Amino acid sequence: MFFRLYPPAAPLRSFMQHYLVAHTRTANGRPIPAPKPQPPTPQQFLFFYPRDEVRNFHYGQAREIRSPRSILVGPQVSRVDLNFAADHLVVCVAFWPGGLHRLLGVPVKELFDFALESRAVLGPAVDEVADRLAEITDYRVMVAVVESYLLRLARRALPPARPIDALLPQLVGGWATQPIEQLAHEVCLSPRQFERSFIERVGMGPKLHARIVRFDQAFRLKERQPDLDWLSVAVQTGYYDYRHLVRDFKTFAGVTPPQLLAADATHTRLAVAS
Repeated sequence: MFFRLYPPAAPLRSFMQHYLVAHTRTANGRPIPAPKPQPPTPQQFLFFYPRDEVRNFHYGQAREIRSPRSILVGPQVSRVDLNFAADHLVVCVAFWPGGLHRLLGVPVKELFDFALESRAVLGPAVDEVADRLAEITDYRVMVAVVESYLLRLARRALPPARPIDALLPQLVGGWATQPIEQLAHEVCLSPRQFERSFIERVGMGPKLHARIVRFDQAFRLKERQPDLDWLSVAVQTGYYDYRHLVRDFKTFAGVTPPQLLAADATHTRLAVAS
């Protein structure tokens, strides 16, 4: 199993957080028998699947979806279970909130809780990237190919960045307790203007996005510190109590916190064993 994050080149850092390359090839030639739970995160994504097909179960749509070679994933509020084939390779671009809108000119509201074949938005050039990735075995070269494509996009005449564009990436670090009025004041907008600009760039309202940020922080904190009890996780990530943490887990993942962590651990264990 291979898993690594790569930083973006300097011209792309205001748009995107990182690249991710993950590769799992089972020794028995069979798909991994347990899905990988993927609850909502604050980022939006461009995915490439150069090898075997990926089948996803989307909880919000209550159906299985077969992913094409490349997809754009907008603002999500539903859990997706990823079913990996025997040779699973993903090259992922994780955009800051608002970054997908600025760099690619994507109408992110139309991608709300939805994934779309990249070609439908980006045209045939993205197919050329997918073709190239299918020929490469070196992970660093894969990242370089995707980055070259993104740098070409970034050289286009983009609209000037506004103060809210600089603020949005900072909000992933934790902002659930900051009033909307304060955030709007920081970027010289009225609360109503701030909310309208936020939805345009992120695809959802700031309050809903703040809940997803806090939920994601809680899940990641528990992953990093498995010995930390859930009440401490709730307190450290800004929840009033454990009950409110459970509410968000059931809303965004469909299960309690221990159940989500157990499903994730089961997938990892079977992936390693395969």
